[in-house]
Amino acid sequence: ILDYDLNLDERKLKFKKYDRVLCEDCSQEIEKFSFVCYNCYNKETDCNERNRMNHGICKSCFTSSTSYGCSICNIFKTSDYDLNLEERKVKYRNSNYVLCKDCYKEVDYYRFYCTYCYFKETDVNKKFRMKFGSNYGVFRTSDYNLGLTERRAKYKYSKHSLCEECNNKINEYYYCTYCYYKEIDNNKKLHMKFGSIFGIFKTSDYNLNLEERRAKYRKFYGIVCEECNNEIDRLYIYCAYCYGYYKETDTNKKEHMILRLNFGIFETLDYNLNLEERSVKYGKFDGILCEECNKVINRYYIYCTYCYDKETDTNKKGHMKFESNFGIFKTSYYNLDLEGRRAKYGKFDGILCEECNKEIKKHHYYCTYCYDRETDTNKKRHMTFGSNFGILDYNLNLKERRAKYMNLDGILCEKCNQEINKHYYYCAYCHDKETDVIKKEK
Repeated sequence: ILDYDLNLDERKLKFKKYDRVLCEDCSQEIEKFSFVCYNCYNKETDCNERNRMNHGICKSCFTSSTSYGCSICNIFKTSDYDLNLEERKVKYRNSNYVLCKDCYKEVDYYRFYCTYCYFKETDVNKKFRMKFGSNYGVFRTSDYNLGLTERRAKYKYSKHSLCEECNNKINEYYYCTYCYYKEIDNNKKLHMKFGSIFGIFKTSDYNLNLEERRAKYRKFYGIVCEECNNEIDRLYIYCAYCYGYYKETDTNKKEHMILRLNFGIFETLDYNLNLEERSVKYGKFDGILCEECNKVINRYYIYCTYCYDKETDTNKKGHMKFESNFGIFKTSYYNLDLEGRRAKYGKFDGILCEECNKEIKKHHYYCTYCYDRETDTNKKRHMTFGSNFGILDYNLNLKERRAKYMNLDGILCEKCNQEINKHYYYCAYCHDKETDVIKKEK
């Protein structure tokens, strides 16, 4: 009879070596799929005893289990609402299900409160306790007079803060987003977000430079534009809305918003200066504007990228970027090897491709743009190495390969057109792909 204290798995383990199992009381054979004597079970009238016969007993409280587990250990008590979510999860982590003590409905396993009782409850404070535990704070309307630091200090010991007005959860910035987006009065919205300490950025403040603006507004939790009431960017301290959303169309005014009054106009004649001379002339300005298009000039290169991209004349593009010290890379110069190209163009500040007007990098000394567009493999080889390159012959041994190819600028694999490493004299790409060991050794 004591075997009924075991659950089904424990019974199966105990009797697995036996072909037949008999009931101690009535000597009837017991079904091995359930390990319950149904002759005795049908005679039993006590509900708890029938549960024990079916499911065993709880190992914690030693009462009869049910099909859902222990009916006592898995009951969510009213006092459990004092626990927060993490504490509730720890308490019931070994339970497959949890029942509410009041209504015997299953408790939501992710929220750990009874949703049925929650929606029936009319007392707001009791609902808060059911949802968040006893450690929650009510964010009062008067708390909007506090700054962010003061709000954090007030509610730092509360696991959650709830809005007094709408009962919604307060966000990490300590204001109710639900009430904030419902509010139509902009001053009230600012008050909710920043408290009573926020500043109005006046149009005249654009005459201040960045450091002066920061000094003026650093004590405020928030800054709002006088013109549009939008929040001011605290890093650069100008109104991004007035600047960027097509409200201001005058380029000088836009740059004044960012750069104060200290900006220079880059004249077309300044393209006659080299980079060092341009840097000296415009180094004192906070910003530089192009005379032609009013766009901001790049302070590192000091030429107008907008006008540069629009220009189609290669010589003019070279002049804009490099002053007079630039060279045009002609197609015929691909016959030169790398050293020959360096000797010819090493003295120039920049090199432009004759075909596409793109800049040629001095590391490659060929136009990567034209190279990527070219489909003829031999022409691509010619662009990279000049006319002095060879195709690797695998029939030669290492010594013969070195003798044959040592004076070439480049060696290419016949199969994949990859460049051959002149130290090893074999194609690493084809070697890694090859699965035949004998061929790999060749």
